[in-house]
Amino acid sequence: MMGSSRDERTLAREAYFLEFARDIAAVATMPLMVTGGIRRREVAEKVIDSGVAMAGIATALAIEPDLPRNWRLGRVDVPSLKPIAWKNKPLAATAHMAAVKYQLTRLSHRRRTVPGVSPIWALVVSQIDAKRRAKQYRRWMQAMAAA
Repeated sequence: MMGSSRDERTLAREAYFLEFARDIAAVATMPLMVTGGIRRREVAEKVIDSGVAMAGIATALAIEPDLPRNWRLGRVDVPSLKPIAWKNKPLAATAHMAAVKYQLTRLSHRRRTVPGVSPIWALVVSQIDAKRRAKQYRRWMQAMAAA
């Protein structure tokens, strides 16, 4: 489900859980939210117009944090990351999530996003950070066990 479409079915790739959510909404008593690739205002509006309570745009916001304001101002922003056309879909999905995490990390340090970041670079940075954090956690666990 993750990664970018290799054909022109962009609308089909955005809000790809909408049909499923409509089926659930027919029997659910709680508000529903649809997430999954929503990057364009008209798709988010389509989700809301379908009766779903919320449209999740987290990845789009990670790329362009001013997206809702830009949409209100009439801009036609469609945030996207560098396309990943790798044949290994699990690795491509991991690289995609690493690129999103890369954007969020930059934002947390009050830095601008870099939507064109190399997926390989983002993946390497993510793996190095995960290894560092795991090492810190193991040291902490050892210290807790010794105390």
